[in-house]
Amino acid sequence: MELHLAPLENVSCWAFRKVCAGATDTYTGMLSLNNLIKRNNTWKEVDTYPIAGQRQWIQIATSKETECAEFLRKLDEELKRFPEKDNVYGIQLNCSCPSPQLLRIGQGPALIKRATKVTNLVRELLKQNKWKVSVKVRLGLNLMEVQQRKIHTLLSSLATIDNPNFHGVSIHFKHAQQKSADPYDYSSLKELLSYNVPIIINGGINNAIDYVKITRGVDAKNIRGLMVGRAAIEHPDAIAAIARELYGTAFEERELTEIRRQFYENCSLHAPQPAYLEKIKKYCKWAQEL
Repeated sequence: MELHLAPLENVSCWAFRKVCAGATDTYTGMLSLNNLIKRNNTWKEVDTYPIAGQRQWIQIATSKETECAEFLRKLDEELKRFPEKDNVYGIQLNCSCPSPQLLRIGQGPALIKRATKVTNLVRELLKQNKWKVSVKVRLGLNLMEVQQRKIHTLLSSLATIDNPNFHGVSIHFKHAQQKSADPYDYSSLKELLSYNVPIIINGGINNAIDYVKITRGVDAKNIRGLMVGRAAIEHPDAIAAIARELYGTAFEERELTEIRRQFYENCSLHAPQPAYLEKIKKYCKWAQEL
């Protein structure tokens, strides 16, 4: 089973991703395709330098097939120009981030109700054979969309994609108007797993016990993996600890001082954008000055 480090806004730089032990898959921060296409300096955030044992994804935001096509062309050029960054495993379309700026332009979770549009965007991204493609969603834009079962319509549409490079859907089990303190709602998990779409489950998973409780009584055939966010911010060994608890995977637990040392060593190799470093220092106690 895959163990994903969630894409975290202004946190998921290469230095942070590399220090998160045990993750099979990691993501860049969410990147606007409009910016990537029009602003060359935005490509600095495509920091997919080598990380042993991790498959690296670029997470993107768009609602236009034309942007997807242009992005694929520019990504190919970027990786040829900077071969040290040619470690991209896949591209993830973000239909999850509840940013008002995204919602105003019809992106992020505003796309969940537009099943045909999302499916067409995925099909456009699949017009290449180098990278996997996935989607990150929530249960809906709001409670009404949850009640209207918009995510079910979306999964039914995505299930029509017959392409081995379609990797599936990561689902954050809240709707976009819920606050961070609101509880996750896994009541629909069993039915969502009935669609022929691989799913990465995301939300409230801090340890193996959480995962076992959430998945108890469901057919796990279509669970491709789980995704961890907050727990990794608190301690970058969180995902490795889950792997140990679920599978007996051995790993050498690190003191927070050692994690801090490794993180700043990573920063010296590939410096994060200032906004990333500022937020990491603010929210990750282990990264703060001793």
